[in-house]
Amino acid sequence: MNLIASWQCKLLLVPLLVLPVLSLKLPPLVPAVHDSFLDARSASFRLPKRVHIIVDERDAHSTKDDGLTLIPPTLFNFSQTFKSDLETLFPQTTVSLSVGDARKSLNVPAVIAFLLSDDLHSTHADGSPTTEGYELEVSPTNIRITGAGSKGAFWATRTLLQGLVLSGGQFPTGKIVDQPDWRTRGFMLDVGRQWYPINFLQDLCTYASWFKISEFHVHLSDNVSPRGNFNAYARFRLRPEDPALAGLTPHLNETYSRREFDAFQAGCAARGVTVVPELESPGHALVITQWKPELALSTDPTLINLTVPDAIPTIKSIWKEFLPWFHAKQVSIGADEYNASLADDYNNFVNEMSEFIGQESGKTIRLWGTREPSNRTSVSKNITIQHWDFGDDDPFELIRSGYDVINSEDSFQYIVMKQSGSFPQSLNQTRLWHGANTQTGGIWDPHVFDRGNASNNPSITNPRLKGAIMAAWNDHGPTASTFLEAFYAVKEGLPVVASAGWQAASRPNHLTHAQFLAAFTHLEASAPGQNLDRRIPSKGQVVVDYDLSHLGAAASGRVQDRSGNGYHARLGNGVLHTPLGSKGHNYTLLLRTTISGAPATLLSGPDDSVGLQGSADGGLTLAFTSSNITYLLSNFTLPSRPSRATHDIVLTGTELGTSAFVDGVHAGDFRVSIDQTDVFAPMAFVAPAQTIGGEGVRLEKFVLWNGIQSSSTTRGAK
Repeated sequence: MNLIASWQCKLLLVPLLVLPVLSLKLPPLVPAVHDSFLDARSASFRLPKRVHIIVDERDAHSTKDDGLTLIPPTLFNFSQTFKSDLETLFPQTTVSLSVGDARKSLNVPAVIAFLLSDDLHSTHADGSPTTEGYELEVSPTNIRITGAGSKGAFWATRTLLQGLVLSGGQFPTGKIVDQPDWRTRGFMLDVGRQWYPINFLQDLCTYASWFKISEFHVHLSDNVSPRGNFNAYARFRLRPEDPALAGLTPHLNETYSRREFDAFQAGCAARGVTVVPELESPGHALVITQWKPELALSTDPTLINLTVPDAIPTIKSIWKEFLPWFHAKQVSIGADEYNASLADDYNNFVNEMSEFIGQESGKTIRLWGTREPSNRTSVSKNITIQHWDFGDDDPFELIRSGYDVINSEDSFQYIVMKQSGSFPQSLNQTRLWHGANTQTGGIWDPHVFDRGNASNNPSITNPRLKGAIMAAWNDHGPTASTFLEAFYAVKEGLPVVASAGWQAASRPNHLTHAQFLAAFTHLEASAPGQNLDRRIPSKGQVVVDYDLSHLGAAASGRVQDRSGNGYHARLGNGVLHTPLGSKGHNYTLLLRTTISGAPATLLSGPDDSVGLQGSADGGLTLAFTSSNITYLLSNFTLPSRPSRATHDIVLTGTELGTSAFVDGVHAGDFRVSIDQTDVFAPMAFVAPAQTIGGEGVRLEKFVLWNGIQSSSTTRGAK
């Protein structure tokens, strides 16, 4: 374990909501559990210094799972993930794991037993059976987890770990009986119009699983609005192995290989989440028509002309290449926002694709709701409809007509990164908690499509209602945001959608807004297996403090961290190499440096870098670079001084934006033009802290603080 990882473990040791040892109340879990039967006579379970996990030998290799995944982990696999998470969250506890007769160990102290049972009879809200259910039995000295399937047992570990985190290593004794009301509890990310590193997608999946999300819908191809430009940004994110498809992906550095995508899907499955891929056509298909212009409709190059003889064979060839990559029983063909005057062509196309994909792979398909005004043809009822807008379909009418429907109603579940005239930039919490209909007391859940007319919503028991998926879109393309800003946009809304899909608002034990607010900050900070917040543990406000003012220009060797955190660095060739990566929000950093007057790199890290770039007036300005896109600090030029002048550069960052101060004066805020218009949005960069300095830069001091510090604090840094 490296230094940062070790410190992260220590940071998570701090009790967050410490409850008394004798407790008859569960902490505010997210999602809330359906039923709990607590023991008033017994003390709470307290996590001991040593814990032994025993996976029952009859169930250890079971992959029982009735969800969408084709690569279900075994019960033993899930117990390994639990062991790792338990060790991370509570490093003072030594955890061992073995396979044995768990039933004989039920009364042995300090044992957490894993079993499966066919007798739980867990059901969704519609009465259909689910293997995601579980029972969690807690005594003062040991714990038994019984799953209806292997994933159900894993969800029990999320309940247990959340409770331990919120209660400082304690958990009330008694029994929890729990299961989801809906199978589909998902989120979608537009990966087509913004590049996301595959490890970021994996981390996002890991974060989502902490709240029992079941699906990650990955939108893998799309384009920005061309606005008359046929060469507008359009991407297809999977790297084909068939040379005949090479023209689909001319930007190979912005694609995922099969090995990478396999590992991503397996990593998500290891945490109970199924990746549902989407390859968009015949609309939003500029990336295909840029490759084969002859396939485009003459009136709109983003739409494929389905009457061209090579159109459908081309789309089938794409799916034939990638279907073997996909480890889900259902995939999305997108198919939204096509030309309504071509309804018959559209209906025939989606039906043909449904039949083709079924014959090739045995998979079913889903598509976005799109109005098809035809009296002659219709979409097959074997196809699941993902509703998003009442202007394109009537979800309750679809359900009454025999279609399976997923709720992605845009008035509740849509966000657009950075700016939109129609949608928020993070889910509207007020609307989710207080803006549904009167039947649910104002709280939204997947059965609510129409917030103004409750009679236009199905009951929670309707078997055609499969659940809900929130959606995060990148309408403005890759320059409008960094990949980490997507996490900031979804991190609070995602647990709310997950909780609503786990337990309907009409249930007596549903999660309340007050409970969510009490728990979310603590749970978000402790979600194991990822560090999307880019936290760096620190004993105090000063995270790291390097003073090089006494060193000569040719100095090298160890540089001590004066913060007391022990993040000592090494200086070589004028560059300071630290044991850190990026510092997330909120932060303040001071860089006191002598520069040569030429463009230079000042700071770099795994997520972004800061440097000096040429400004419009021929001078130098500050600039962040993320994903090979450079963002200049506009309307600022570094003050002219003699060569080798020293400057104090201060950067402050929150999830709402990044500001710069030079020599005590506010130099500006980093903003980006939306679609190259006069509409601007702030950029929220993390602080790069892996390497400091570079050619043409002499470093004198670097200090990094938690939080936004006052100017007097930064001026007083010695």
